[in-house]
Amino acid sequence: MAKPPIICVSGGKGGTGKTLIAVNLATMFKNEGKKVLLIDGDVENPNTNLLLGLELENKTPVMFFKPVILKEKCSKCGLCAQNCATNALLWVKDSYPIPFLNLCSGCKLCYKICPEDAIEEDTKVLGWIYESQKDNIDLLVGELKPSEARSASVVEALLDKLNTTLENEPEKYDIVILDTAPGAHCDVELLIDQADKIIPVTEPTKFGKLDLERIIELIKLLKKDYKTIVNRSSLLGFKDEFLQELAEQKIEVLGDIPLDDEIVQSYCQGIPLMDNSGKFDINGAGYQAFLKIFDALKIWLKNSHMQGVKE
Repeated sequence: MAKPPIICVSGGKGGTGKTLIAVNLATMFKNEGKKVLLIDGDVENPNTNLLLGLELENKTPVMFFKPVILKEKCSKCGLCAQNCATNALLWVKDSYPIPFLNLCSGCKLCYKICPEDAIEEDTKVLGWIYESQKDNIDLLVGELKPSEARSASVVEALLDKLNTTLENEPEKYDIVILDTAPGAHCDVELLIDQADKIIPVTEPTKFGKLDLERIIELIKLLKKDYKTIVNRSSLLGFKDEFLQELAEQKIEVLGDIPLDDEIVQSYCQGIPLMDNSGKFDINGAGYQAFLKIFDALKIWLKNSHMQGVKE
């Protein structure tokens, strides 16, 4: 059975409006009666639930391997430390190895190769996953535990849940939308690689353009199809110049969203701008911009589907 299309909303820098766009795209699909899964992969700063007006529910821990040295069994051979790729075990000859858990990748190699069975498998909480629901939108949120650094492991746990669902219930959702962290690091790469279509979000500033170019480099490296959205397009009056620069670089634009007070109001109310219950002005600049983007997105998805059938 065919799996639902997966759209990844990303961007090179923070504050461009990735979550705003991911939430409102999910809302517009929901308005059409589609069953939507929205995944918040910005695990260091998740806030999709705030824009949806949802409480985070069904908290489950993301567990991570932690080696424990059993000194009564350890022969002090140092084999574990010598084979640790991340140097998470400090060993001095004739001494017990000392784990540095902040460097541990969780690969369990030390546990597997110890000839004396002197390493015990323990776990620690790396973060949490939450599952909430509103109307036809299911929300899956990852959160990294404060003081922990391995955010990619929480993203991997989110994707494991996604892939299990798609494998066991391929028709459960009509569309999946991924919201990434800012930047072009491993967390973002994992989510982009999972998606069919990528929407990098930018803004009409030099920093915005530089970070857009950076994320596009990653998207091209992963050989993914993409079109950008320019948020706050009326900022500083550089819209036409900015769009022209993108056109010259052959960067396709899915649409642009101007500054709009009602977008700010939607943030404050915890109601997406495009939600039918929000009673926002359907003739407002932001509202109309989102409608145009949504129409262009549906055409993009439809054309890609037809091309895949033809091929």
